Amino acid sequence: MTRQELIDLVKTITVPLIKESGTAQAADVADLVRQHVEKAAAPPSWAAQLFGRGQSTTESRAKGLGFGGLVRAIAMSKREGSGLTGAMKHLSSWGYKDIADGFANAQEKALAASSATAGGYLVPVEQSAEVIELRRAQTVIRASGPREVPLPSGTLQVPKITSGATGAYIGENTNITKSQQAFGNVSLTAKKLAVLTPISNDLIRQSSPQADAVVRDDIVRSLAVTEDANFLRGDGTNGTPKGLRYWAPAGNLIAAASVSLANVATDLGSAMVNLMNNNVAPGNWTWIFAPRIWKYLYTVQNTNGFYAFRDELSTGKLWGFPFKVTTSVPITLTVGANADCSEVYLFSPNDMVIGDNLSLSIDVSMDAAYHDGSSVVAAFSQDQTVIRAIAEHDFAARYAEAISVITGVRWGV
Repeated sequence: MTRQELIDLVKTITVPLIKESGTAQAADVADLVRQHVEKAAAPPSWAAQLFGRGQSTTESRAKGLGFGGLVRAIAMSKREGSGLTGAMKHLSSWGYKDIADGFANAQEKALAASSATAGGYLVPVEQSAEVIELRRAQTVIRASGPREVPLPSGTLQVPKITSGATGAYIGENTNITKSQQAFGNVSLTAKKLAVLTPISNDLIRQSSPQADAVVRDDIVRSLAVTEDANFLRGDGTNGTPKGLRYWAPAGNLIAAASVSLANVATDLGSAMVNLMNNNVAPGNWTWIFAPRIWKYLYTVQNTNGFYAFRDELSTGKLWGFPFKVTTSVPITLTVGANADCSEVYLFSPNDMVIGDNLSLSIDVSMDAAYHDGSSVVAAFSQDQTVIRAIAEHDFAARYAEAISVITGVRWGV
């Protein structure tokens, strides 16, 4: 139903019915109904139509959209030299007054605590949390469902079980053997993840939700890709988190045999047996592997010409457990004489933990240079603004035996 059809319906049917009710206030009520419907159904103002938005509200705003607006506001204020006041002014004029207020409070708290990050601006906790939520959808580790805990002070001791309780049958008049679980701690220490993302200045100057969404998505994607790679294979040195590969105990590493359907099935089974032998509850075990591995498993056939894994893979599972595919698992690892190896992970997310500081900071530069993968690019000459985003978090295994890794995988080469 169009706006005009709704208005006509109220005028011709609803209003006359109210007036015919015969009550003393019927005419007044009918007029109020008509006025409110006409107001609600009125087309947006020319400004809203031109810029794609009226006043944005927290309830109707897409996740992270305010974060994109905040980044653009900081960039605009840097270009103008108007600082924090200018950024708040832009946010308010774009319909983000609630974020402008939260932004100002975050900077005041940072200044009072002397914790501002090297000239950057702290993002309000609400927007930082939304960025984490968006990253969760774009990463295989977070999306698998590990425990996530706040890391407000930068460090946190998380308890873990180092050995379980035991029991024994006893005879008559025999003392019960004392037994209890042994506990230890795994330490989470905030690791600083910094990414640089170039944004077109044409986009920065726009005032629309579409521009905010592009800025948001570019930054979230950069954070997610780097985070995932390290939560998978970070070695814990040079300020990086230790990932699944290096949390896994040596006894849970399986050297892949030569490529054949029989050997692949044996290796997959061995990965599962590792977790079973360590009494890992099979609630939400998850496989992770590279696209090349997925292609091999999806297309490999047995001697009768039947696809060995395709039917189950089509349901999103492998041997009864969900799998995730990501390019963050490398396919160029060197094992022995082969430089085209990959890895397959099986782990229990319930036994993993991610600590987040929630103190995402943003800074911008119109003069910075960045590496695009092949050469150094000057932002000024490209009419770009370089966004630097800094997040702090860590990843740990509360029970390392809940990780199994097949190494030297050449399936699909």
